[in-house]
Amino acid sequence: MGVLNHLIAPRRPARKQLAAALRSPLGTLLLPQFERLGLVAGTVPIHGPTGSAWSRAYVLGAACASLQQQDAAPASDQECFGVALTAFAMTYGEDAARACLAQTVAAAEAHEPEVEDGMMQGATDLALVTSGDMAAADLAFALRNGEEMEEL
Repeated sequence: MGVLNHLIAPRRPARKQLAAALRSPLGTLLLPQFERLGLVAGTVPIHGPTGSAWSRAYVLGAACASLQQQDAAPASDQECFGVALTAFAMTYGEDAARACLAQTVAAAEAHEPEVEDGMMQGATDLALVTSGDMAAADLAFALRNGEEMEEL
């Protein structure tokens, strides 16, 4: 429960963090996928396919994996949550970021299979993008959500 208490604290991601994230491996992974779906960073809908448990977990998995791309590991849990909160702000907007992140962490702690799958896929895609092995057009967030959006 300590994890959720930290997430619910009334702080917002610093704008400097968000700007830096857009230029980071996390931004390199997510932004082209948003564009492919016809969406803009910070305005991805939290309802429908892009706000599903799998999609939110994908963002969380990518955020966690991005910590491994840094020269030095974050010094605290607070820094780790800051990166995750920034990823959610980059995706869903600053107003929705904290609630989406808290909901996703709770689902991950409950070991929901769809959430675990999304987290693993987000981490895998981030690793592929940073190693240069995969084009953004082939990444799971855009593929899965694009298919589901077409079905609507």
